[in-house]
Amino acid sequence: MDAVKSPASGGRRRYRPGMDIVRDHGWRIALVLSGILTLAGGSMHPDAATKGSVRVELAQMTADDRWVPGHALIAVGTALLALGLWSAYRRHAWPAGVLGALLVAAVAFSLYTVETIMHMLASVDSDALRTGDAAPVATSHLALAAVLYPVSGLALAYLSIRIWKAGRTAHRIIAVIGVAGGLVHAASVPLTVLFQDSDFTSLFPAAAMLITLWAVTLGLVGFRSAAEPARQTA
Repeated sequence: MDAVKSPASGGRRRYRPGMDIVRDHGWRIALVLSGILTLAGGSMHPDAATKGSVRVELAQMTADDRWVPGHALIAVGTALLALGLWSAYRRHAWPAGVLGALLVAAVAFSLYTVETIMHMLASVDSDALRTGDAAPVATSHLALAAVLYPVSGLALAYLSIRIWKAGRTAHRIIAVIGVAGGLVHAASVPLTVLFQDSDFTSLFPAAAMLITLWAVTLGLVGFRSAAEPARQTA
């Protein structure tokens, strides 16, 4: 519980300072941690030893020992991003004009979290990918990615447009980063799958860096609604 009864206050509830910070700024903490973990996980992403088809390169990368721990950090980072968005929505911590787009983004990134877990688990099909056998987990990952990358990317772009309209100068700079990151993220998998060209894989780290920058800067700057207490500085 985030409050205790104090005999001196006649049994009224008072908040512990630590819990008060989490209650007021939990969404900001979640977004900053999300960016840090995603950046750490992305830095561990293996490269393919030799260029080839998407399947060939995926077989090489999933065989690398860094695949699982790196993608585990990315999955946790994505979950924290979704949690931060949900927290901001539930507390109406952002301006009213942003809340609809915030709900869309919270749902989209919750679904995208499932894809990041399947992405991590694709390593179990590394041998099957290499030998040309059926690879159900890796195939499921690619199928989910083909849908959820565009959904989550466009949701982020839409949310960022609403942030632009409701925010100040700092928020508008963050919004530009979010629109760029969302659009690159949305396009990365469809282009890679459609053309079966591994050259498009460079879009993935670019999108990740932009989304990470968006999350961390928004978490640090804050985004207070008019109804919030003054102590929740933006």
